[in-house]
Amino acid sequence: MHGISTPSNETRDLKESLMRLPISFGMAKKTRSQCKKIAQRLEGKEHCFILGKGFAEPVALEGALKMKQVGRLHAEGYSGGALKHGPFALIENDEGTFGATPIILLILDDQHARHMRTAAEEVKARGADLMIITDNPDLADGLDSNPILITSNGPLTALGAILPLQLIAYELAMLRNINPDIQR
Repeated sequence: MHGISTPSNETRDLKESLMRLPISFGMAKKTRSQCKKIAQRLEGKEHCFILGKGFAEPVALEGALKMKQVGRLHAEGYSGGALKHGPFALIENDEGTFGATPIILLILDDQHARHMRTAAEEVKARGADLMIITDNPDLADGLDSNPILITSNGPLTALGAILPLQLIAYELAMLRNINPDIQR
């Protein structure tokens, strides 16, 4: 076997996940009605936080960027681990100036699930308007009665959350009479 390399399990898993991405994105398109309902909850808000950890962190950052660019909503993406270093101090309940602070959490069934579930419990206890995107509905149990469900897709599961975040931004733009194709 000299000179012949065999793909590692990680490489094989990644390759299989890449092959399933079109199916994952196709399934994510079916969340549009839920995304529209979330956009309605965001319509009168001044800001929003989107949190993810691990592979979901860059997805949270991208989602926040789309909220700003397309929906013209001040949104900040954070690592779930940075909750107490920023967004936690700004969370308001229903009695806040703009009502409960909207927080979208990406809780994936991975090594960060327990930490993100704890973060969700903490922001909910502070009175935030919590919305969850997950690949495992049990992770949202008792926190969000209607989480957006994405397809579990191995190491690329987090990418499945991009489309719902983009749809939320698009639907928010429509509600605000903003042409999403024209950015400032």
